[in-house]
Amino acid sequence: MMMQTAVEQNLLSRAFDASDLERMQENIAERIPFYVRMQISSYEASAACLLHALVNGRRLEPQPFYSFFCSSTSESLSGALKVVRHNHHVENTGTHLVTAVYDPTDWLKELFDPMDAGTDEALVPGMVYFKDFERFTDFVASESPRSLLIRHAGSLTEDQLGGVMREASENGRWTILDESTTDLSLGGPIASNMEVLPDVVVFGENLADHKLPVGCFLMSKRVFSVWDNVKDYNLHSNTWGGNSASLSTALEFLKTTPEFGCLPDLVTDQMRQAMSSHPAATKLYETHCSPKMATMLNVGGMNKNIRSAYEARITTLSRRGKESVIDASGTYGVNLYGHNPPDAIDEVLKKHESHGDYWDELQSRLHEKAGFAHVIPAVSGATANEIGLTLSLLAFAPRKKIVVLKGAYAGKTLITLSATSRDRFKLPFAPLYPHAHYVDPFSESGEGKQQLMDLLATRDVAVVILETIQGEGGVKPCPQDFLDLLVVAERAKHGFAIAVDEVQTGMYRTGRFLNHQGKIDEPDIVMIGKALSNNMLPVSAVLVNERIYELARQNNEHLVQRMEAMYRCQINAHMANHAIQVGEDQDLAVRSQETGNYFRDKLKATSGDLSLVKDIRGEGLMIGVEFEEAKLPRLVRGSFGGLIASRCVNDAKQPVLVAFNPDKPFLIRFVPPQCITMEEIDAVVDTFDRALRSSILGLLKPVVVNTVNSKIGRF
Repeated sequence: MMMQTAVEQNLLSRAFDASDLERMQENIAERIPFYVRMQISSYEASAACLLHALVNGRRLEPQPFYSFFCSSTSESLSGALKVVRHNHHVENTGTHLVTAVYDPTDWLKELFDPMDAGTDEALVPGMVYFKDFERFTDFVASESPRSLLIRHAGSLTEDQLGGVMREASENGRWTILDESTTDLSLGGPIASNMEVLPDVVVFGENLADHKLPVGCFLMSKRVFSVWDNVKDYNLHSNTWGGNSASLSTALEFLKTTPEFGCLPDLVTDQMRQAMSSHPAATKLYETHCSPKMATMLNVGGMNKNIRSAYEARITTLSRRGKESVIDASGTYGVNLYGHNPPDAIDEVLKKHESHGDYWDELQSRLHEKAGFAHVIPAVSGATANEIGLTLSLLAFAPRKKIVVLKGAYAGKTLITLSATSRDRFKLPFAPLYPHAHYVDPFSESGEGKQQLMDLLATRDVAVVILETIQGEGGVKPCPQDFLDLLVVAERAKHGFAIAVDEVQTGMYRTGRFLNHQGKIDEPDIVMIGKALSNNMLPVSAVLVNERIYELARQNNEHLVQRMEAMYRCQINAHMANHAIQVGEDQDLAVRSQETGNYFRDKLKATSGDLSLVKDIRGEGLMIGVEFEEAKLPRLVRGSFGGLIASRCVNDAKQPVLVAFNPDKPFLIRFVPPQCITMEEIDAVVDTFDRALRSSILGLLKPVVVNTVNSKIGRF
């Protein structure tokens, strides 16, 4: 029997219907947060429980699977490959993993090897592709690759797929089954009928009936073990995987599929409990998502029982009763003007026409605001950066080099890791793109400038990708003289693309619509993140000038058309149009600059005298406080940022959520929604100052209390 699949061009081809719009209106009216970075989401826990049951089918002894939710099929595939590569890295340090890929559609090859550069030179190296199943099985038999990725796309019988899985299991190969093309409306996942389950199962937009961006990869206990520890639990991450918009849409759709009615009562009972009880959701998350992530959130007091979110406030319920937490993290800067704005109901959801073309309107708006001729849709910062890099390489083929700045962070997909400079995020997942080169724009000796000029002189550089202010890199502005050298002196001479990553800096956050405006004259490509929709829907965009677009199209028109169509979602575009309009109506650029200046001045006046404070810097409402490492108590030096964040969010007087990165313990960021008031800023600074002036015991006390409370189920 051939397997039922849905073949996609636009992965988001289904329109939001009346029930979808009504559900989102209800969520906004009830102030259910779309996504907050300090919660275990009941939607995520419930969806993970459901997918675990669907993949196991009617097995008497279900196999444990751990779900990781993403914003797209491509992110899910990248995560699946990463966890397998990490297993290989642990078991076979010093050798690179080769993955044999069966894909009759060529979709995966176009994603990971868009230049048709081959196994060693691809954007994601280490993959050997086959459209013909017989050639694929012959290669597996003769070359014995350690891992297999199968995108059946309706071309395989159950016997063919089952035979490959049995043979792989017998020979110790890791297996990934891409089910993103499975039509779930016709039945359950293909894996549910298999005798031998794959190590990783991948889903994409089919989880939400192709209405909203979503993805998930489920990992067997065997492969998940490399991430089930306190060292590597966050080695792979996603900033919007557990969002309520996509997952509520997915849950509503999956409840209509044939297999849902066959689930045991235990599964549906657990799902209902997770939606109504935070302890039940936490337990389900620990069982089906990430036990160690749950542990770290619990210990840090970050696993809050969130009841609602509105403007810059998050209401939680704890053992102390209801608390109003000030959100100074803004989901790492992509919450533009506050949680659950009522105008989104009146101006978007009530007016949305299922057949309207809101993408054309969005392209016009962005052209007016930024001057770019073309807008290519994406669904996250990572997918936007993937498209930006791919377009650059297409436009300047056969050039191969990409230049990345030290401290850069472009994402954690296998493509964007090449434009991320931190080795810890990259080493377990090799091989990565071999032609990424890193230069230091902050070098006082001028070494970085010389490195840049030497690379450009090879005339093999396709693109220089940069952030004008590095977010994850420490809220560090790129020196203007470095930008001037790049733009004024070198681009005309050597003819490469300049791609600006505005994922964290864009959409009015720094006092401009885009931060590069006034710093870089006419960049070629700009990537904008989920601030484009006020963090309400998974939408981002790639702005491309006419020159780059035409060069790329001439070299591969099919691939450019695919990128333009893949993430085109009308409800996303409608919400983005509204967010831009709100930015204009509320003059958010000016507001961000004024409130940001006040915020920085207040921080300096209140805490600037402390010897442990090295620097307070930023632009607009993108602010970083850097600590002097040598001045920190040795006992807590490696976890200082996390302890400060925990102390702030657990403050008895005024809890505050700040942005921090466990891998950068010497930095705290403030990137709040731009609706934050001066009074709220005063309260944030006071809470932060209390945390900084705490004793070591004062910093450690919340961790001890939270650990005990989490053990007894109190949150």
